[in-house]
Amino acid sequence: MTLSDFATLAEAQAHTEVVDKKQVGSGQARGFFVSSGIWTALRQIQADMAHPLYALADAVIVTASDASSFFGLDTATAEGQGNLAAADTMVAAGIMTEVQKVSLLSLALTPSYPHANATQADFAKAKGIMVYKEVTPENGWLKITTTADCEAHRPQIYATIQGVKRRVAGFDTVSAAGDYLAQVPQDYTMLEVDNFYGSVG
Repeated sequence: MTLSDFATLAEAQAHTEVVDKKQVGSGQARGFFVSSGIWTALRQIQADMAHPLYALADAVIVTASDASSFFGLDTATAEGQGNLAAADTMVAAGIMTEVQKVSLLSLALTPSYPHANATQADFAKAKGIMVYKEVTPENGWLKITTTADCEAHRPQIYATIQGVKRRVAGFDTVSAAGDYLAQVPQDYTMLEVDNFYGSVG
C-alpha cells in the first residue's frame, strides 16, 4: 500500500507487510531445532549410520551448523523442493509435527514496515494536502518561528507570480522551537510556506 492509501499517518507508520525471502538462515534454523527439541532427535539419528534417515539428519545438522549456509525454500528451485520434501519426511517420521514445520517455514517470512519513517509532511504531500501559512518577507529575508518542537521537515516557500503559485526558496530542516530564516527575492510581497505544520508564533 502507498502512503496515500491510509487515513492517518499513524496507520501508515504501523502498517506491516510480510516479505518472503524464500530462505531460512542456518542460525535461525539451528535455534528453532534446538528450542523445539528437534535437534536432539536429529543428533540421535545422526549417531546411527544404519538409520534410514541418517543422510537427511546429517545434512540438516551440517547445514544448520554452517554459519554461511541457509535452507532454501523457493519452490521454483530444485533445492527448495528438496528441502520442503525433507520437512515433509521429518513430519511423516515423527521428528517434527506439522505445526512445527509451518513454524520453521514461517522463519522465511520477514515483517516490513515500509512507512515507519514517514513524516507528517510526507503524508500530507502523498495525500495532496497543501498546508499554507501566509508570511511576509522583510529586507530580503523570510522568518518563521515555531513555538514548540515538531517533526523534522523542510518547509518550502511559494510566491504567486502572475496568478500562478511557484516555489521560490525553502528552509533548511525545521524541528526545534525557534526562529528560521530563508533568503528570498525582495521583489516578492506575498510568499507562502508549503507543508508547514507545528506551532507557529
